Amino acid sequence: RALETHPDKGGKPGEFEAVARAYRILLAANSDNALSPDNSFEEGATGALKSTSHWDCELKEHRNLVREMYQNHGQDLDANIAKQNFALERLGLRYRDVGTKNRNEKNELIRNSCFYLSLASSYLAGIGAFAFSKGEVSSDESDEGDSDFDEDYNSDEIDRTLLREANGALVMETALTLKRTIEARVLSAHPEWAAKGIVGEEVEAFSDFLVYTLESQTIISDWAVVVFDTSSGFVDVYRGKNYKDEAETNDDGGVGCHIGEAQAASNTLTLRYTPGHYQPLVPVTRDSARPSLKKIISALDEAGVLYVITDGGDE
Repeated sequence: RALETHPDKGGKPGEFEAVARAYRILLAANSDNALSPDNSFEEGATGALKSTSHWDCELKEHRNLVREMYQNHGQDLDANIAKQNFALERLGLRYRDVGTKNRNEKNELIRNSCFYLSLASSYLAGIGAFAFSKGEVSSDESDEGDSDFDEDYNSDEIDRTLLREANGALVMETALTLKRTIEARVLSAHPEWAAKGIVGEEVEAFSDFLVYTLESQTIISDWAVVVFDTSSGFVDVYRGKNYKDEAETNDDGGVGCHIGEAQAASNTLTLRYTPGHYQPLVPVTRDSARPSLKKIISALDEAGVLYVITDGGDE
């Protein structure tokens, strides 16, 4: 329907925008929590939220654990990286690049947005939000490894270009929402960080920011975000308070209701970190199964990869 209504395909003005809006409404309606700014402190919100000092301690403990791993195992850098690569191969994951630039609400360029673009891309891929056309190939079949489409021109080239643009626009829109949501939580805990240049429109964000969102009243608390640090071979895991893995009881579903692998996998985001840059880790092919956190932890343990879990559900 998006292709049929696109202006370049003969669609009437406004029809394409209407289809796009309808898609976003349906996408939000099918999510347990809307991807929207945190409403933790709105009237009617229930449950005691942990204090800023609690999450500061969590962040400090997380960093101390990582530092301790460096001190105890940093001399085995090559071995650590080899183990991580082995785990990624077993999981069937590979990276693709989604760039560093986005646009804000005023259509102004925002640089250093790779973290949010990567989160958005991993999230959208997990819920099947991307559209594909006949003749496309997955990133592993491309020479460069960072393109979703065939390089050869054919009769479907225009359709694929339009779909690529639509997918890219969806990633950018979602990334901006994530930036606003996450940084609102960070600044709520530490308003002084804006003046210090730790948080800002074009300030590079880091996965540490997720610590302040793990129990927020947003969809982010439903996620487990797994960050593979290629510079050390270590892995950081940020598990939201409401994340449910395979075979865990779903409180909303009643006693005996369990989360399936596919649902757990859709809420498990995987990122690759190289110094100064984030990239989403995606299945090698579109038909490949996306791993849940349970599967990832099992693969890390099997490969002997060192990892730290920061859990939003911990008391």
